[in-house]
Parts: sequence; structure tokens; C-alpha cells
Amino acid sequence: MISQALNSTYNLRSEAQNVSSPSMLSSILTSIGFGTTSAGSLANEKTALTLSSFYCGINIICNDYAKLPKGVYQKTDNTRNAIQHPVKYLIDKRPNQYMTAFMFDSMIIKAAILKGNGYAYIQRNKVTAYPEALQLIDQEKTPVTVYKYQDQLWYKYDGKTIPATDMLHIPGFSFNGITGVGVVTHAARSLGVNLASETFAAEYYDGKGVGTGVLTTTKSMTDTAKTRYSEALSAMFGKKAKWVVPIIDEASKFEHIKVTPQEAQFLLSSEHGVNEVARWLNINPVKLGNIKDSNNSITESLQIEHVSDSILPWAIKVQQEYDAKLFSKQEIQNGIYTKFNTESLLAADKSTQADYWSKLILAGVYTRNEVRAMLELNSLDGLDEALTPVNTQTMEQIDAKLAELNKNLQNAGQ
Repeated sequence: MISQALNSTYNLRSEAQNVSSPSMLSSILTSIGFGTTSAGSLANEKTALTLSSFYCGINIICNDYAKLPKGVYQKTDNTRNAIQHPVKYLIDKRPNQYMTAFMFDSMIIKAAILKGNGYAYIQRNKVTAYPEALQLIDQEKTPVTVYKYQDQLWYKYDGKTIPATDMLHIPGFSFNGITGVGVVTHAARSLGVNLASETFAAEYYDGKGVGTGVLTTTKSMTDTAKTRYSEALSAMFGKKAKWVVPIIDEASKFEHIKVTPQEAQFLLSSEHGVNEVARWLNINPVKLGNIKDSNNSITESLQIEHVSDSILPWAIKVQQEYDAKLFSKQEIQNGIYTKFNTESLLAADKSTQADYWSKLILAGVYTRNEVRAMLELNSLDGLDEALTPVNTQTMEQIDAKLAELNKNLQNAGQ
């Protein structure tokens, strides 16, 4: 009944409002000149991926997010415990029959970045309504349209109308808070310049640096002679032969019209393109191979910055979507939630990791067995109690010890 009502009102903006605006924005930008390179080719998500820096940046963000261990926890009073829940298997092991959790996570974030939206249909048990699978939607084959109807969101794809509760939706940059816009839509002009630079470099090398030229002579030439000379030289320089030897008579001189070596060097250098891509993807240029200003002393801070600025926003966005749609209201009220372990991305630096855990253990934040569990190690007897530094105490503890000391002094005086 709801589906019929929606189908009958799709064309009435007063009833069902289409909020899938990225395609409209993309077409507008393309129509006014954005998204085309100087060579005339369209800069979209596929052509943009031919830029090594853009491909590398997308791959790094998607893979680093996919690497995060994902678990289900329950908060009760002052305790937080990892629990075995059916959702954990879906988000950390096998979301569907076609792919692993790593591939699913990588693909949905890739779609969110490039297309603006990542979608996955929540396949539920017909009896219990528990999620049984997360089916990633291939937007190349099955476009998704988002609608507002009677203050609710609905998704239409492949002839089906799906309520928002049964659709995982990970938007990218958004203007309306509902649907996202792919980064290439806004970066099309910038990426188009980089593509045009690479095209120019390829043509420059292909022409052995000859480029455009002009033939000058001290004698007057007829139009026919000019045409004959032009066609002959163009045909000769257009050959793919390794050596081309033109012969010019009548006291003529051939001069190149080409970029200077400094200009050619700028176009052939990828530093500008790498920094531009890094800004669009919100990723440090060092991660894209621009190591000009990097050194070992800042490696740790760069990795922390990468986690907090590039990966954590995606992790929080997906966590909130999982919590809202993969658990029942009763489970949410009972304190069940998902959590992604971003600390795993900082585990490569062993000395820094050891110092980090040592400080937390000595400060009493974690017990030694809790840290062993995070490191996938079995617990040991006697390591379940939190340590307390002897030189750091609360005022209550100090007052209690002073009172005990005074009492002992009084007893000794008696």
C-alpha cells in the first residue's frame, strides 16, 4: 500500500520530494564548463582514477578504514564489555555471501567518496527481523533514488521501494544532510588540469619535443609553395620513425615554438598534482608519496593526524549508521553499540605503541590483562587489578593516611 502511494506521487514535488541531488549538481557543473580538461575529456570518477595520486589516496583511505577491527559492545552502569552478537559477524567477518568484511567496507567507502553515497540493503530474517546480510548495491548497474515522503526517507532501486530502516546509507560531503556529492564533482576542474598536464607530457614526449614550428624565409613565397612546404614538413615530423631529417631549401629556416625547459619541467612534475589531490581527499601528501618535507621525527605525528583527520570521520559516520539500523530499540536502550578500533592503525610503530600502553597501565587506565586482550594475547593470573602510582593519590587517600599516621603517633605516645 505504501509502495503504491509512493509510486503514484513520485512526480508530485509537493508529496514526494527527490533529494538525490548530486546528479543534478553534476550536470549543472558540467554544462557550465566544470569537469572538462583542456583536451576536452570529461574528468569523472573513472578518468580521475588514472591519476596515480588520486588512485593512491582513494585506495589508502578505503583500505585503512577496512582494516579497522569492528566489534559490538554493551555498556551497563560503569562497565563496557565486548559481547558476541550476530551483528559482529556481519560487520567484522562476512556481511554477505559474496564478499568479506574488508572488501565490503572498502567498496562502500569508495562509493561514498567517488559517487557521494554508499548503499547497502539490510536483508532481515522474516521471522525475527534480525539482520542476516548486508547487500552492497552496485550503483553502476542499479542507481538509487532517495525520496522524502510524509516526513520519512525512502529508497527506490531496481523497481523496489525500501524504507530507510532497511538501507545502510553512507553519504560523503553533503549540502542537505541526507545525500552526498562525490568529490570528483567539485574537484573536476582541478583534476582536469592534472589530466591535461599528463596528456600534454605524453604528447610532448611522443613528438620528441618538436612541438609546433614556424618556417621563415628571406624570399617571397606563393600560397601554393607555403602549403607544399607546410604539408611536407608536417608529414615528416609526424612520422613515428626514430630519426627524421628534413631538408629545407630556398634559404629557409625552421624555428620551434615550444615551452621552455622550465615550463616543461613544471608540467612533468607531479608535486603540484599530488598536493592538490591531497587537499581534496583530506589526506597528508606524504601518504601519497610526496616526501619532500617529511622526516622520521614526524612520522608518528603524521600517522596520528591521518587517523584522526582522514579515517576517524568515516568510522564515526558508519558506526552511527550501524547503531541506528542494525539494532532494535530495545538493544539500544540496553546499551548495545558498535565500536571500531582505530588504535590498530597506530600499531606499526612498536616502540611508540609500547610506550603508549605502559603509560596507560601505570596510570591505572587499563589493567595488564585488558591490554593483553587488545593485543590478542591470553590473560594471565594476577594481572586483572589496575595499578596505582604511589606518587599520585587523591585528597581523600592523603587525608586517610594522615589520620592513620596521627592515630599511630597518639598510640605510640601513650
